[in-house]
Amino acid sequence: MNKTLKEVFVIVIASAVIGIIANAVSSKGVPLIRDDSERFAVDTSAVNIEEIKTKRGKLNKAGFYNPVNIPVEAAKILYDEGVLFVDGRDAAEFQAGHITGAINIDYKTFKDMTVEEKKQVMKDIKTEQLIVSYCGSDSCEISIDNAYEMAKAGYNDVKIFLGGYKEWNNLGYPVVK
Repeated sequence: MNKTLKEVFVIVIASAVIGIIANAVSSKGVPLIRDDSERFAVDTSAVNIEEIKTKRGKLNKAGFYNPVNIPVEAAKILYDEGVLFVDGRDAAEFQAGHITGAINIDYKTFKDMTVEEKKQVMKDIKTEQLIVSYCGSDSCEISIDNAYEMAKAGYNDVKIFLGGYKEWNNLGYPVVK
């Protein structure tokens, strides 16, 4: 029994090693570790606000532009220029405190809507309008997820402010509490 168990163990390990090697050398291999670097990278290559405003993410295979992450300095300039901010947290969190002038589109509800329902929720927002998506803090991924949901619905110029309400508030920028 003990010998059989050892043989099974050796076969399983050998199979796993062969599978990993085959995956690594295959042109159709699957990454073993998910690369979120693009998803979380803040675009610091744009040195001026005009470049940030006009820079779009890559057009992906799904047919929409990937939202672009922006630093707090860019978010503040866009805010001062009247750009629309969308808070993706739930209504209770939004009411507890949000960036002044922001609207609330609760990601938990929004993500389950059809594209047509999303467009209805955003009917007063033009698809080419610049939008900044944010949530509670840099540890909250709702800003990213909501930005992608808006992009999938046809909104082509969505930026992501990863610092969220917490960073904005800590810097003394305008908030509603």
